[in-house]
Amino acid sequence: MNTIVLIIIVTILFLIGLTGIILPIIPSLPVIWLGIFVYAWATNWQEISLGILIFTGVIALVGIIIDFMTGILGAKLLGASWFGVLGALVGSVVGFIILNIFGLLIGSFVGAFLGEYLKYQKTHQAMRAGMGTILGTILGAVVKIILAFVMLGVFLWIIFK
Repeated sequence: MNTIVLIIIVTILFLIGLTGIILPIIPSLPVIWLGIFVYAWATNWQEISLGILIFTGVIALVGIIIDFMTGILGAKLLGASWFGVLGALVGSVVGFIILNIFGLLIGSFVGAFLGEYLKYQKTHQAMRAGMGTILGTILGAVVKIILAFVMLGVFLWIIFK
């Protein structure tokens, strides 16, 4: 494969992956990992070893798990019951469909709030559950950003060392 074409393809995959940090419909870390894999495969594993590919793959997998769990854990840490957690999950999906990334945040908040309020009829407790989902979602995005740049840093370090 032509080196310039390879660099363009890998760069596009990296940019799509970074966009996925903001747009949760795009699996950000797996797309970045795919860029690393494409480069390794296209260069016959001369610069990127299987070990590096596995290492960055584990980072991507850990990031997926953390991203999924942070919203739930945020709600749980601020006292949400499983009704609030389930509400946050449903609300985030519905919100994302309606308003994209902002809908994800708003929907998870509203869903957690409604789930908790329907269960306990306490506004304060419902508000805490909603805030927990937002804080957890933001924490998940921060972790994804860090892991994305770790993956990109490892790739660039190996390529340009």
